[in-house]
Amino acid sequence: MPIPNALGRRAALLAGAMILTTPALAQQALVAPGTVDEPGSVAEPVAQSDDILVTARRRTEKSQDVPIAINAFGSAQIESTRTFNLRDLQQLTPSLVVTNTNPRNTSINIRGLGNNVAVYNDGLEPAVGVYLDGVYLARPGQTVFDLADLERIEVLRGPQGTLFGKNTSAGAVVVTTKQPTFDWQAGGDASLGNYDFRQLHAYVSGPLTDTVAARLFVSKTDRDGFTRNRFDGRYGQDFHDLNLRGQLLYKPTDTLSLRIIGDWGRQNSFTAGSILLGAIRNYDNGTLFPNNYYDRATRLGYSPVAADPALRTTDTDANPRYRMNQHGVNVTTDWDIGPATLTSVTAYRAWNWYPHNDGDGTSLDAGADFHQSNEQRQVSQELRIASNGNRRVDYVAGLYYLYQSIEAESVNRYGTRAADWFLPPTTNAAVGAAALNGYNVVSHSRPVTDSYAAFAQTIWHITDAVDLTTGLRYTYETKSGYFDQTATGASLAGLTAAQQTAAQAIRARYGVANYYEARTEAGRLSGQATLSWKVAAPILAYATYARGNKFGGLNLANITTTGQFAANPVIRPETIDSYEVGAKTTWADGRITANVAAFWTDVKDYQTTIIDVERNGVSFFTNAAKVRTRGIEADVRATPTRWLTLYGSGTYDDARYISYANAPCPIEITGRTLCDLSGQRLPGVSRWAASAGGEVRAPLGVNFGHEAELYAGSDYSYRSGSNSTASLSRHSNIPGYELLNLRFGIRSLDGRYDIQFWGRNVTDSTYYLSLAANNTGAISGTLGDPRTYGLTLRTKW
Repeated sequence: MPIPNALGRRAALLAGAMILTTPALAQQALVAPGTVDEPGSVAEPVAQSDDILVTARRRTEKSQDVPIAINAFGSAQIESTRTFNLRDLQQLTPSLVVTNTNPRNTSINIRGLGNNVAVYNDGLEPAVGVYLDGVYLARPGQTVFDLADLERIEVLRGPQGTLFGKNTSAGAVVVTTKQPTFDWQAGGDASLGNYDFRQLHAYVSGPLTDTVAARLFVSKTDRDGFTRNRFDGRYGQDFHDLNLRGQLLYKPTDTLSLRIIGDWGRQNSFTAGSILLGAIRNYDNGTLFPNNYYDRATRLGYSPVAADPALRTTDTDANPRYRMNQHGVNVTTDWDIGPATLTSVTAYRAWNWYPHNDGDGTSLDAGADFHQSNEQRQVSQELRIASNGNRRVDYVAGLYYLYQSIEAESVNRYGTRAADWFLPPTTNAAVGAAALNGYNVVSHSRPVTDSYAAFAQTIWHITDAVDLTTGLRYTYETKSGYFDQTATGASLAGLTAAQQTAAQAIRARYGVANYYEARTEAGRLSGQATLSWKVAAPILAYATYARGNKFGGLNLANITTTGQFAANPVIRPETIDSYEVGAKTTWADGRITANVAAFWTDVKDYQTTIIDVERNGVSFFTNAAKVRTRGIEADVRATPTRWLTLYGSGTYDDARYISYANAPCPIEITGRTLCDLSGQRLPGVSRWAASAGGEVRAPLGVNFGHEAELYAGSDYSYRSGSNSTASLSRHSNIPGYELLNLRFGIRSLDGRYDIQFWGRNVTDSTYYLSLAANNTGAISGTLGDPRTYGLTLRTKW
């Protein structure tokens, strides 16, 4: 069955089922209900986003008036659909892909571009920028914390380099929290669910004086794990998260405001490891895969867990876990000077990541601890001026600076059976044990970035119906760093001279002392031009060309930088040329919005892994490929009656390597040094993705002293298959999957109470976040969440 037809039928069935299940309730609907933002006022319906105010152009506008492909979600939809992290957000936004096997290894992609899903390197940058209250979060791991008490989330698709700047060549995710209020408000929610899920969100907001208001928010989430570790009976993939955010808003006059935000958060988890799905026993040409996973297990007398994802069982002895914390301060000043508003955003942030991983994926003492920890610090300053009022030419201009430092430590600590597990059986036992058992390889690195930018954008209202938006941003960036690796192990003095030579050769394959320094600097110009035309009152058409840059960096890894096979640790920037046409339409007095966008993006100097035959077949990370993504996106939002809201979004994305001749071969290929992947699909990108859902409501009259309504909603998402490794191994093909979330409950129209029963992945679909075969041939994957359900009580005062 063709995928597009299947998607259409699935979406139609979902919408039809919602309508058919409530004909009686429809006849009773008398008012336009919703979730309120303030006591006594009724907010917009949950799934309707056309009236959401956004800041995609650094000024407050309705999303339907902005000639940018954008998904915007207000607080009502965020809370109702329980969208409390970016992984949940991608279920509502098909063009957004968030892969999160652990917080540091988080990949955020829009339209197929962002992070290379196969590489996580501290010296490299993402291409999707995430902004929290105007502050750029420089590392993807900073985005993993609980997102709640939000005003809105905006997903801007395509290059946003003019106004949002650093590393937004694929798009931006803009998160805005709720501000302090000058009237007293309080509220929050408490949830209980299966897997001992417990969650609390609470806030209080109000005036301290006539000119100062404050807001305090706390979030606490705990959940047991899904994956049983056979070794000790613990359950991995648990989740323990605590966040605090405090704000002060100072408004001495109507034209001046100062907002100070301080936040702190911590998170920890027992990670348990990947699920074994089998092992490669033969290469594709029929040749035996030597010393494969099952051969090693048999030789060592180890009994692997059953290769069955339904069991969700691992077997690791190294107590795999992580601890993470972050904090930050943001000071935003807005001063309305009449013709324009001056804005200053000053911020400091710190993010710390401390993991501990099992290096062999078994309960054998072989890879005792493999991990990479990070201590990241950043300081940023932005100054902007934006025109006010109606004028022939609107403008925004500014200056930006970012400093970032990442202290990293990488540890590979080998256990008492490392030689038995990692080395081939032909290795002399005494030599192997002396070389590898108890061997420790520790490296430290520290990339430091200084980024400076100046930008300006104008909107020329050529006529009342035609606008020309143009913008430029010049960015100059320096990055310097070092890589320092040491190695210690048992004395080799008891071996013969020949045995010592053999032992040193073994150690050389697993890591020896290495030190180098590197530096790069570059200045790049980004820009865009958009011609938009208000064809008629309900139709806005636009065409955009944008040039973006994903800045380069330093490959601070164990590579050789001297001698015959030296590799350059400097990675050049990627250059992105994007072309887009689209239309935004509004019908039936705003009850229906239908938007469509078609895009074509070319990427030069794509950053990925290559095999260099001139360097003796060495594999390393550099600029190697040309990439193209092209496709079409559509979004529909409808409120056909007061009692029903519906939405649907879909994307088709043809993302390919145009040129990638010196790619690493998939693990199932032998006898070849390199493979040509030109013309093959880009990893991490589904060709088809869609989401659909909505909510039905019916009035209940007065309940518990408040006007109330009954409601039921659903959210469905689908993604076709993708691949999770740069070499496109067939063992890394992630099958397509569908997720269905349901909710129903009763709530008062003034927000005083909301009692909601909810279920996520209610069909208990088995799906993978990652899937790959390692060098032992073991095929393993990280599973997404199973069926979860619970009860949430929410209140506002």
